Amino acid sequence: MIYACLLLSHIPLSWAADKPSKTDKKNGPSENPSGFKPVRLTHHHPSRNGPDAIEAYRKGWNPLTAGPNYTPQADSLPEGEFNARFFMYGQFDQAQYTNSWGITGLPQGYSNIQLLDLFAMFYGIEPNTEFIFLPSILTTFSTGEGNIVDGTGLNDLSMAIKHRWVVQDPGSDRPSISTSLLVTLPTTAWTGTPLPPGNTLPPISVVPSTRLGTPSLTAILLTRKNVKPFRISGDLEYTFSFPDNGVLSGATQKTYNQFGDMVQERLSVEDVVDDRNGMGLILEFVGLSGLPFSLDGIGVNVHPSTFNLFGIQPAFEINLTERLAFSAGALLPVIGSNAYLATTPNFSLWYYWGSVGGHVLPR
Repeated sequence: MIYACLLLSHIPLSWAADKPSKTDKKNGPSENPSGFKPVRLTHHHPSRNGPDAIEAYRKGWNPLTAGPNYTPQADSLPEGEFNARFFMYGQFDQAQYTNSWGITGLPQGYSNIQLLDLFAMFYGIEPNTEFIFLPSILTTFSTGEGNIVDGTGLNDLSMAIKHRWVVQDPGSDRPSISTSLLVTLPTTAWTGTPLPPGNTLPPISVVPSTRLGTPSLTAILLTRKNVKPFRISGDLEYTFSFPDNGVLSGATQKTYNQFGDMVQERLSVEDVVDDRNGMGLILEFVGLSGLPFSLDGIGVNVHPSTFNLFGIQPAFEINLTERLAFSAGALLPVIGSNAYLATTPNFSLWYYWGSVGGHVLPR
């Protein structure tokens, strides 16, 4: 009897029952004769993107790593924090895709190697809004159509405002969701950057591809979810290029050109092998397609009017110091049409300036 009293005294109040009875007058025999009422533990879902949501996200699993080299991140920097990441991409044309998704050799006398040095800078305007500034330098070593182009100059300049509408919840399946509007200015045309004839696209990079020397607008939808030990990121991009004057492949003078719009998609799966030093493996899937129409309704007058490129990149990442993260990989061609088949090795260095409580705070 004494042991029974001691046992009952340790039962939490939330489990206390009404007077137990073996029979309910209305419903017959009780399904819970003991009278105990179990408590259901429920997860409190934070707000969509308020301070409580950001605090819950910051307490979740999110080690500092370099992250993918092609897929932009949906999450934002804290207010007032500034980060910078240096990328280098090298494109080596090896063959060309036909209109029917086949592969053929390069044209006689054609060769093309391009190097893209990108300086990506990010500033947290407020907890869910980020300003992105993307200056870059383009170097070309190319021969084709009787021309030799060797030189370096400014690549087209891009900048963007990104806003995070939904902050991922560590306690549920809810991911982060952001949108961004990227503005691209034709600084290659303004500064006379050396470009190979007929080459209208720079090496594929983390910046959405736009037509060289053409002002463009790109709408971007981004998402990301951390599920230890993985981080999954994805984005969908739509680019509208304004009509411009330029020299197309096979032409000898400038013409009025209307390019088709472009759709791009990226997906990355990051496996963080070691949280302590940011070592991880990343697999990225990259797609880029030119459409046969433009949002302005003007007919496309370039040939070919459409193209497709799809590639896959395995990459490795590791933190070199507490604040400096490194990643390297190679974008390998998978399939395409009406475009050059190229391999694009690349690497990045990401330095984190900001800190909270003396510790680096990754986005």
